[in-house]
Amino acid sequence: MKNIFFVVISILTISCKNDEKQTVINGNIPNLPDGIMYLSNPEGDRIDSAKTIKGIFTITHKWNEKEPKYIKVNHIDKKGILRFFSFTTNAKYKGTPGWSTDVFYSDTIISLHGKFKENPPIKGYKLPYNIKDVSGVAIKAGRQTEAYYNIDGDLFDKIDGKMIQTVKEKINKYPYSYHLLYQINDNKNSFSPMQIDEYLKLFKGDITESETYKKLSAYNKKRYDEKNTLLPLLENVNGKKYEILDPKYKKHLVVFWASWCGPCRGEIPLLKEMYNTKNESLEFVSVSIDEDKNAWKKALNQEQMGWNQFIVNDKDPNYEKIQMHFRLNGAIPYTVLVDNNLKIIKSTVGLSSEKNLEDFIKN
Repeated sequence: MKNIFFVVISILTISCKNDEKQTVINGNIPNLPDGIMYLSNPEGDRIDSAKTIKGIFTITHKWNEKEPKYIKVNHIDKKGILRFFSFTTNAKYKGTPGWSTDVFYSDTIISLHGKFKENPPIKGYKLPYNIKDVSGVAIKAGRQTEAYYNIDGDLFDKIDGKMIQTVKEKINKYPYSYHLLYQINDNKNSFSPMQIDEYLKLFKGDITESETYKKLSAYNKKRYDEKNTLLPLLENVNGKKYEILDPKYKKHLVVFWASWCGPCRGEIPLLKEMYNTKNESLEFVSVSIDEDKNAWKKALNQEQMGWNQFIVNDKDPNYEKIQMHFRLNGAIPYTVLVDNNLKIIKSTVGLSSEKNLEDFIKN
């Protein structure tokens, strides 16, 4: 019985180890000064680190998350020089081959090797003396990074027939790619429900059991019944819920923004100018996706926008309905022009110029 007990324990131990998600990054960068190599998320938050001695280091990081993550590395030497690393891909960006990115995927085994070189400064922009942008180090990783580095960086920038066909081809080639799944999920409202279904059917293997895949599938099913889904009431600055659109206007300019979004705040003075000279048949509405209501109210007090202000975020059950009706993907500032039937006339993402906004509200 003792032997059987130890066999069972051993099997359970092995099973638990196999279930653990971890990333091991081995580095051999000969010209790297001694210091610390940091593992970070794309936003730059440090999540792990290892000492570098004569350019050699190993970072072993265990993950609580089940799905692969975007990650990056940067290094601080003993003199306080911070180096940001970027890596050359096999893909294009704006038609230029070999575009570089500072992120890769949390594959199981990753190797960084070879000497780095300091990149020349971008014209008109100078980094502080203690910050260096470097490249030239070769990266060898797993299949998630391989797929990512073989997909054009601007593939999802323009949604058209050619792009839709290219995405299908890429999923057929990389049916396990979380990068493709994440990008489709981020841009889900730019595709029809039928197109999303076509994409989902092309993925194969464990990825179809992932939380992202299941949530996207469930969301897409709801979109087929969108016409029967009422536009929800949203909370205003007084904490009361009201209808977002006033039917006395023929058209509605709805701007999605957040207090922490620099381009959103930069656009507000222009919106205020346009509001003061707009046609009387056009309504202005702003909807914040802030999670912090106090930050939102503080921003409203600072900006003094003279039109209706609402707030909703992805923790609110109504957020999905807002996404569906306004084709909101999450990137802000997002401006959409709709009529009283909630038909989208125009939409745009990013900071608008005066001419762009003038052209946008004309029809």
